[in-house]
Amino acid sequence: MKRKAWLTILLAVVCGCILSGCGYGAYAVAGIAHNLKGNTVNHGFEFDAISDSPGVEIMDYEYSTRKPSKEAYARIGGNGIAQQTGISGGFPRGDFVYMKWRVRSTGEIFEDRVDLRSRIPGNIKEKTIYCVIEGGQLYVLLIDFWKYKDRVTTEELTKARAGATTPLKKVLNSHILYHVEQVYPEPKKQLQ
Repeated sequence: MKRKAWLTILLAVVCGCILSGCGYGAYAVAGIAHNLKGNTVNHGFEFDAISDSPGVEIMDYEYSTRKPSKEAYARIGGNGIAQQTGISGGFPRGDFVYMKWRVRSTGEIFEDRVDLRSRIPGNIKEKTIYCVIEGGQLYVLLIDFWKYKDRVTTEELTKARAGATTPLKKVLNSHILYHVEQVYPEPKKQLQ
């Protein structure tokens, strides 16, 4: 009976590891292997054109080696590229962000490749690299995982909501309790 109990526990642990890897995608599984060497860091990469920039269509993106799968390109309807994505967990730090997008109202197509090596501090542990697009401009933000304050006053909230008139300001409004740093374009600055 002890052997059966141990096999059940072992099976549960293996299934748990597999399921947690599926939750984070391929990088989490790769991160488990790389973590043994110390080459991973717990961080995130995210963008959300649906709520931040509804007038923009994402045509392609890449965070270092993280890019849409071949299946994403083959989806029926539109270009099949996710208009929002978010990965988080232990995976290799990326050296760059690449975004290609179309402004729906004009049909103009833009692309930008941002070298992150000189723009982001050495330690990005528990921070999210967040991309926002305003027309022809890509913004890259660094947002802490954890809140720096527990609440905001009604006055602060009202002011933030009233000022959320652009994609960048919408993101700042939705992350009002977090430290946010703009790392691209220049100048690099603390936003909140």
